[in-house]
Amino acid sequence: MKKTSKRIFHIGWTNFKRNSYLSLGTTGVMAMVLLLFGGLMVINYISSEIVGGLQGKVDVSVYFKQDAAEDEIMDIKQDLEDQSQVSSVTYISRDKALEEFKSNHAGDALIQASLSELTDNPLQASLNIKAKDSSQYTTIVSYLEGNKFRPLIDKINFYENEAVINRVQGISNGLRNWGFLATLILAMVAILVTFNTIRLTIYNQKQEIEIMRLVGGSSWHVKAPYLVEGGLYGLFAALIATVLFYPTVWVVSSKAALLLPGISLISYFVANIAQFIFLMLMIGVGLGVISSSVAIRRFLKV
Repeated sequence: MKKTSKRIFHIGWTNFKRNSYLSLGTTGVMAMVLLLFGGLMVINYISSEIVGGLQGKVDVSVYFKQDAAEDEIMDIKQDLEDQSQVSSVTYISRDKALEEFKSNHAGDALIQASLSELTDNPLQASLNIKAKDSSQYTTIVSYLEGNKFRPLIDKINFYENEAVINRVQGISNGLRNWGFLATLILAMVAILVTFNTIRLTIYNQKQEIEIMRLVGGSSWHVKAPYLVEGGLYGLFAALIATVLFYPTVWVVSSKAALLLPGISLISYFVANIAQFIFLMLMIGVGLGVISSSVAIRRFLKV
């Protein structure tokens, strides 16, 4: 068995080397497919981090009318804290809101002068609500709008944030979908190129195949070297793609960090390098073997 496997691999490797220009072209196309797939993984990671960061900052702010009593607001706060979807509720009084506003605009002389002329605090008391999961905010808002204390509420600030998150998610989904489509098209091209390469190899080796049949070679012994050849295309394509991918990510990571602080592409892909290489090898070898199988079934009659 060991001797047979070694012989099959040797023939496959010989076929790979013999068609040097075709092998180079086929491997190059496959490497492009894998690089595009790697780019899709980069887009997916960045979009997930952006959406996750936005969702982490999203909350529901409930602003109350000026005549709302503090004990009534605290009753609403207690009701919210009893809800299973709610993680935390923070009460911000009118006086505290005014203090924070002054502190945030301490360097603006015009605003400070305007505030000093006010005889009454114009700001509203509010509750800041954090959900356990971002998907639960809609439920919390629905609860607030149907609550018996709804007449005390002036406005609920959530839908603006929700629109931003939905827009970002829509953009990221669009990028992923178009990237997946481009990868799929290029993968079809790679399969077609490999298919034609194996077909040419089969045509060029008609006499050798006939001799193998005459001496009693089994169907597996005839077909297996071409599967090995296809797998080698994918193997070398995966190695080339990985060698090109990581330096590219290293260069892009420094640029991306300027626009997206806190997101380190290179750290993420270095931490997951084993999984990335395994995935590249699986896809590359898989494409090669599938292409070879189709060519064998179509052109090799044993």
